Amino acid sequence: PRRRTALVVDDSLSARRALAQAVEDAGLEVRTARDGLEAVAMIETHRPDLLLVDLEMPRMNGLELTSHVRGRDATRALPVIMVTSRSTAKHRREAQAVGVSFYMTKPFADEELLQNINAALSGA
Repeated sequence: PRRRTALVVDDSLSARRALAQAVEDAGLEVRTARDGLEAVAMIETHRPDLLLVDLEMPRMNGLELTSHVRGRDATRALPVIMVTSRSTAKHRREAQAVGVSFYMTKPFADEELLQNINAALSGA
């Protein structure tokens, strides 16, 4: 069976690297993008099995990216895990409204990430 792929989208290099490493440790193949626009272009050419997106990014943020993904037939069911330092109820509601599958606040335990990845990929 082919390895599942995840696209990690974050404008911070250090955050992108750390998240990519954690996702790789979970057994997935990882691609990375610096922002939502770069992610959109990558999704068009290689559709991943899972998206891990930061909330706040330049050009196209995580909410806008999720809206874009949900608005297209080809990617409507793509699981999206939002990983952010924003923990307010307002941010959670906004994420839920655009269709984010799982909302995680930094810092998080690798175990929590693993559980969310497994749940997202099994369609929970």
